[in-house]
Amino acid sequence: MITYNELVIDGIHTSSFPFKVIVLESPSIQVGLSKDKLLSHDGLSGYIVQSNNHREAIEKKYTLQLVNPTELQILEFIQFLSKRKFWLENQQNKLVRLWCYHTKISDTERDKFNIYSLEVTFICHPTKFMKSLDRQILNSSGVLKLQGSALAFPTITINGNSTSETTLTIGNQIIRLERLSEQAIMTNNPENPSFVDKRGTVIKWSGDFITIDANQSNKNIGVAFGPGIQSVIFETNWGWL
Repeated sequence: MITYNELVIDGIHTSSFPFKVIVLESPSIQVGLSKDKLLSHDGLSGYIVQSNNHREAIEKKYTLQLVNPTELQILEFIQFLSKRKFWLENQQNKLVRLWCYHTKISDTERDKFNIYSLEVTFICHPTKFMKSLDRQILNSSGVLKLQGSALAFPTITINGNSTSETTLTIGNQIIRLERLSEQAIMTNNPENPSFVDKRGTVIKWSGDFITIDANQSNKNIGVAFGPGIQSVIFETNWGWL
């Protein structure tokens, strides 16, 4: 089957189907629109910029051609495309992948050679995520090495023991824990954030969930341990704008 320019959708290759799937478009590098707001004021020329580091979702459109599929195979293939929350990869992109929310699928059109064409549009997070997860371990205060250029939301595992308040400082962001008993795990996924101990019990803490802006010239940010913290593990899926 055809592997050139193939798509990998939720881990499944378009070349793995029992009929040929041709992906017509080569992948493009797309940047989501900034969420900065331009505010107009009669007393000023131009605009006032209200900065926002977040970006709009992107749409990736591909034309697919299915060669000599049966009617049942077409229905099964459309079902396969109708996914929610999955990784999208392209054979030509060796470094990055996209996190997609859902798809929009056009009507299929059949030509005289029994080739069915359809358009599928993937609605995706604007970050072009790296394909591998980065893991950095600090055993004392030090620096976290940044990668890529997009906003990142690491999973942070804090190990140690403290019977009184302790803190973890990451750049200019401070996490305050009422106490630390062996381990605390902070998941900074904006869709489902959490801060729990190793038994899954919610931690008593103050501060904000951590967002790291990798789009800066200094690719190191300081990490400072408070009393009782023995090590911190950062697991991050870095990405590009």
